[in-house]
Amino acid sequence: MPFPPGDVVAAFGRHLHFKSLEQALLDRHPDVAERVVFDDTNRLMHLKVTLSAGRSVTLAQVHMEYSTVWCVMPPGLDGEPSVWPLETPDEVLVDALHAVASARITGEAVASPWRWNESEPSDMTELSDLLDARGLRVRRVVAGNGWSAIGPRHTAKLDIAGRDDGCFVEVEFPDAFVRVSLKSALGWLVDAYVPEVEAWGRVDLGGLLWGTTLPAPGVPRTDASVAEIADMLCKGLKAWDLEVSVGPAETAAPDWLQGLDVGLDELDEDSSPVDGRRSLGPRELTDAVLDQLTSLGFGDVEEGDAETPIRSGTFHVEWHNRAKNLSTSEVQRLNGLAAAAGEYVPKRLIVLTAAGISRPAANFADTAKAFVFFVDRTTGRLMGLNSRAREAGWPGTVPARQDQGPW
Repeated sequence: MPFPPGDVVAAFGRHLHFKSLEQALLDRHPDVAERVVFDDTNRLMHLKVTLSAGRSVTLAQVHMEYSTVWCVMPPGLDGEPSVWPLETPDEVLVDALHAVASARITGEAVASPWRWNESEPSDMTELSDLLDARGLRVRRVVAGNGWSAIGPRHTAKLDIAGRDDGCFVEVEFPDAFVRVSLKSALGWLVDAYVPEVEAWGRVDLGGLLWGTTLPAPGVPRTDASVAEIADMLCKGLKAWDLEVSVGPAETAAPDWLQGLDVGLDELDEDSSPVDGRRSLGPRELTDAVLDQLTSLGFGDVEEGDAETPIRSGTFHVEWHNRAKNLSTSEVQRLNGLAAAAGEYVPKRLIVLTAAGISRPAANFADTAKAFVFFVDRTTGRLMGLNSRAREAGWPGTVPARQDQGPW
């Protein structure tokens, strides 16, 4: 007897998986047992909880761009579905399906954290609950689940949060689009995209919370509660001390670095942009870098002199002008110089380089709480080369316009 074709085996495997999901839904949520239907009459198998008038909430695997994802879809076009990666545990999928279905049955809002497409309570879901209760529109929450869909339903695009985005909440204000992030190294960051100037700006959290501008981006999680962050946000754009980046700051790599890993250790010493653009002069470059560092939240950097172009009471700013990528020993040496530069306490290190950095050197820089930035000398743009510097960067995308609609 010949072995069944691969597509037949795959279809049978999906059938068994959906039967397992059906049983898990019945076991975990017997209150909807009479409404549960598993439909395998067509190629798009799905598990659904029926509502009324032929409407239902559905769990199915959906192809979106180049990926297949799990979607919990409300009936018709009157709601946004939850999007989950294929490796999501079965119990999370059926709990998400039940949460949406039970809300439709009772006529109430989907319970938190499921309403935010998250399976566990977190700082981000707590913040979203507080903001929503005060009438602000929370557009996206990323904590455990970084997958979502954007744009109109018939042309939706898959959006997966990046590894350096951390946990975040995106909130829509009348005059700005705000991302509140909780980064592993830096803590709380609040960035606002202002459509009038088409640029991101960073909120001075230290100034708003305690009346003191902090020397580095971010507020440690333990220093500010979720409620304090929510209170600050509700004051609105006019109350924030916003440093808007209208210069060349960006978080994406220049074209000639695109696709390279954080280490950049595959670059040879002669790697350089070859598009014919001239390099900025020393003063132009210093001004561009200083403006970006200030906008990113380095609160005590200032213009220096010819020997020390950028000064700071907290950081030792080192310009690395060699073509060779930064090695661990070189970063250790520069970190020692930074420590010695402090008059009473050691300074921390900021490195500005036109080269790359090895992975071990980037790891050491993170351990030393240093920031290493690549500087494009033709534009002055900064790009983080270690994880701490990347965390300090701007959100990588421009917010979608309101008229693009929800998924």
